[in-house]
Amino acid sequence: MKKLLVVANPFPPMTSAGTTRVLRLIRHLPAHGWEATVLTAEAQGPGSAPDFVRVLRTRVVVPAQLLCGGRRSRRINSWLFVPDPYVLWAGTALATGRRLLAAEPFDAIFSSHPRASVHLAAAGLARASGVPWMADYRDRHFANDVLPYATPLHAAATRRLEARVLRHAAAVSAINTPILDAIVEHYPWLDGHTHVLPNGYDSTEAAAATDLGPGFWFVYTGRLYNREQPLETFLTALAALPNDVKALFVGDAPRVAPLAAKLGIGDRVRVERLVPHAVALGYQRAADALLLITGRRPESMSSKVFEYLHSGRPLFAVTAPHSAASKLLAEVGGAVTVAHDADLQAPLARFVADVRSGGGPVADADALARYDMAGVAAELAAVLERLPSRERPR
Repeated sequence: MKKLLVVANPFPPMTSAGTTRVLRLIRHLPAHGWEATVLTAEAQGPGSAPDFVRVLRTRVVVPAQLLCGGRRSRRINSWLFVPDPYVLWAGTALATGRRLLAAEPFDAIFSSHPRASVHLAAAGLARASGVPWMADYRDRHFANDVLPYATPLHAAATRRLEARVLRHAAAVSAINTPILDAIVEHYPWLDGHTHVLPNGYDSTEAAAATDLGPGFWFVYTGRLYNREQPLETFLTALAALPNDVKALFVGDAPRVAPLAAKLGIGDRVRVERLVPHAVALGYQRAADALLLITGRRPESMSSKVFEYLHSGRPLFAVTAPHSAASKLLAEVGGAVTVAHDADLQAPLARFVADVRSGGGPVADADALARYDMAGVAAELAAVLERLPSRERPR
């Protein structure tokens, strides 16, 4: 077995789509000759720590109020920390990682963003040890034009930091081409050293048995972020459908219940905050149809879309025509897609009628198989094999 050091934060027991990606990759890497050790932060959360991988946790020195607070804390953080509030954790991770690399031989380092501090720690470890490092991007939120910065000075400092960090990367991966294109546009020396490693589904994960009750159920799982306009458009269209057409939102969706009550369909819309991943998968498979709402940018594509497609249930997707999600659904099928600004009432009514009659969209099984995470892990292993060999710095 070759040995891979994975720098990951967040990591279970904290839960997020990103932790799911990393877990799935390291679960399947041993089948391709790679054994992982995870370097992460001390954390609490609703998830369960994995028992199939060695995990080393280091202390977080930032006050919990700044890490877990609301909008006010985020504003404070944007002023105090570059690139993110875990930048101080990167120092403790670097110290622990250097001791580990001095004591044991590792063949590669892998870190998965969007917490930019993981790349900061991984770059320091690569520089100190000579072990080749691969930087993985799940979005563009390190130094880019997506997130607002406290001041132009903060933006410039973050950009300089990312450029310096990526000078130590042997390769860069991302979940889709638009993200990679944006990275290479900023850092052209990476051209030729980039790889698309998509998100996907894991066919080995079990779904809990669930029952939604009578009626036709739409299910949405995960965060809604700042997508009030398409949410309101969907719920308005839902209100025009028969009373037995209902919706369940699972995850961080605080705006759903007030909006449903305002539209007079509070009895037809359910919201559940956080559930175990197996339960979320169970809800997806118990649904009559699944709802997807993405952002408007070219790289927009929620990782849940792969679980949705694997569930076998038809998708109703609100996404930009040229988004990564729209392109994926055009490739795989299984969905009706509409633009954010479209009037959803007629498309939604037609979609429900088609699904009820057995004529809903169906995904192409062969096209979908490309996104089984066992196969994506094999792609990652192949990239790791081609990284430059270990070379101690002078």
